[in-house]
Amino acid sequence: SFAGMTDDTAATAASNNPLLSTLVTAVTEADLVDTLNSDGPFTIFAPTNEAFEDYLGEMGMTIEDAVADTAALSALLTNHVVSAADDSAMVAGMVDNPFVSLAGNELPVSVDGDTITIGGAEIVEADIFATNGVIHVIDTVLAPN
Repeated sequence: SFAGMTDDTAATAASNNPLLSTLVTAVTEADLVDTLNSDGPFTIFAPTNEAFEDYLGEMGMTIEDAVADTAALSALLTNHVVSAADDSAMVAGMVDNPFVSLAGNELPVSVDGDTITIGGAEIVEADIFATNGVIHVIDTVLAPN
């Protein structure tokens, strides 16, 4: 459950949720576990397994193909991380000021009623507070520029 993720650091928290198992596999293969378990603070936009399946399908790849190129995988994954711990209210307040991911790409924010979109991905589960940041589960992989 998402509530069960709050007692751990970000990477460990994600590993405890089966909806994020593809993300966890990718983070592990890209050797980013220690980074995401460090002090942070981080805001992590975590794609669901379904989001990864859709992305990999569009790219004509399998997860095995994706993890084979660790440099490209690292760039993809760090595009989902921001150096700050921002809850959904703070994210929504960034409409006129896009986030910059650890990969160096801008992630524009839009808000439509209760729906918050970051870089074109809708936040489907917001405000999962890990000990070193905040995780927002998203419905789309944020491909780097």
